[in-house]
Amino acid sequence: MSTHRELPFRSEGPEPASRYLRAELHERRLRGIRKAIHVTLLLAGETTGIGGPSIADLVVVRTGTDTPVMRTKAGSLDEADALLRTINADLERMSVEEFLAEWGHLKP
Repeated sequence: MSTHRELPFRSEGPEPASRYLRAELHERRLRGIRKAIHVTLLLAGETTGIGGPSIADLVVVRTGTDTPVMRTKAGSLDEADALLRTINADLERMSVEEFLAEWGHLKP
């Protein structure tokens, strides 16, 4: 009879950044003439296929305090979705240090 027991898989690497940071899309809040111009450019860009102004900001915040760590314009709807998926994947696979080294140029 063997005394060897199977141990559950345990990662020896650093904790993922997703334990401390999360990515969110924040609607751009524009008023008055700036909102009218934004909507006009957005509609024109979508109908012509050349793209338009950013629909939202992508913000990475600290999970405990909701303090912004980085912020960038998210782009069109498709671009915003792709950027959010990419950043969430990196938050899951990278440590905080690795994530900040990769994405830290996007300051709040």
